Amino acid sequence: MANPPSVIPPRGRALEAAEREALLADISDIVASSHLFKSLDESGRADLITAGYVVTYAPDERIMVQGEVGSSMCLVLRGRVSVETTRGETGSIHLAELSRGACVGEVSVLTGSPRTATVKALDDVQVVVFEKHRIQRVIDAHPKVRELLDKLIEGRARDTVSKLIG
Repeated sequence: MANPPSVIPPRGRALEAAEREALLADISDIVASSHLFKSLDESGRADLITAGYVVTYAPDERIMVQGEVGSSMCLVLRGRVSVETTRGETGSIHLAELSRGACVGEVSVLTGSPRTATVKALDDVQVVVFEKHRIQRVIDAHPKVRELLDKLIEGRARDTVSKLIG
């Protein structure tokens, strides 16, 4: 099993034992039912779960910002997020509202390109954050996950173009 992150981010805190167990069970349920990660075997799921850390966002707080370099991706545990992109001077375009089990930020992490959208909390949101270098190890060890992520990126790109044109 991979080691958990060695540094807790400034927004985070150490979890008490009971919180950690409940959270791991919750994350395990999401990962097991996730379209992206269901192809992982038990060991792969354990590696994935221990590669992430949890961050909480308040309503209207930005989780990711369009144009920034993407060094992480997130799996939504609780709450709803809004995904929006800007089109020149015409303002923002709503792309999606996502909730429990949704993955955000994967395009930038996998392609190395800047973030293509801004992701904002609509209510109290809790996400599992996977830093690029840690998720890359899981993806490298499980090519099926990379294949599913590539398909997700392709589908989201088509949806975004459709919304930008239409």
